[in-house]
Amino acid sequence: MERYRVVRLEEQMYGCEELPEGAEVCCDVTVEAADGTRKTLSYPDAELTRQGIDEGDTVLWDGTALRKA
Repeated sequence: MERYRVVRLEEQMYGCEELPEGAEVCCDVTVEAADGTRKTLSYPDAELTRQGIDEGDTVLWDGTALRKA
């Protein structure tokens, strides 16, 4: 698992299009590694809220799932 710091959380904009039925609302999560490398992940808003993940938090990323460290 890689360790990152959450730099920015931003709800994805869907414009005038509605989400398909059953689709989850997602956020763009920008994370930064210790070496300064950044990446932006698309992640379900409900899961971020459930774990209490917010900007400034340290998270672990295994390639598929985020977990608050």
